[in-house]
Amino acid sequence: MDRSRMSRQELIRLRRREGFVGRQGQIAAFRDNFARAVEDPAFQFLFHVHGQAGVGKTSLIRQFENAVRERGAPTAYIDEAVHGVPEAMAAVSSQLAAQGRPLKAFDKLFATYRERRHEVEAAAVAAQEGPSGPVEPGDSQGPAPRPAA
Repeated sequence: MDRSRMSRQELIRLRRREGFVGRQGQIAAFRDNFARAVEDPAFQFLFHVHGQAGVGKTSLIRQFENAVRERGAPTAYIDEAVHGVPEAMAAVSSQLAAQGRPLKAFDKLFATYRERRHEVEAAAVAAQEGPSGPVEPGDSQGPAPRPAA
């Protein structure tokens, strides 16, 4: 296939098939770290990937995931589409369960959290509405003003 006549989209697909280009240093450092014992003082528990949009952060993370999956480790990926800590934790739990590593105790606690949160939200709405429906600002059904002391 003549590469000079290929569309950008076709070139991108071809490059993905041919393998990941660049970042070999970062991938090697990640693989080397993963091979260390966690007790090793040089072991890194956190890799921070940052940069401008479009520089390949997600692709690099996917390479990291592939490297650890090859060694049988479970992975989870969360991005800005997940809003809030409880939702992020639930997404991680779901991804781990799909890989045969369910977090049963967490899932049970999270279900309880969601039930309680729903109860609190429902109580807050009921308190706002009052016994005879929603209370509007300046509504005569609202609380009566107190006389001045």
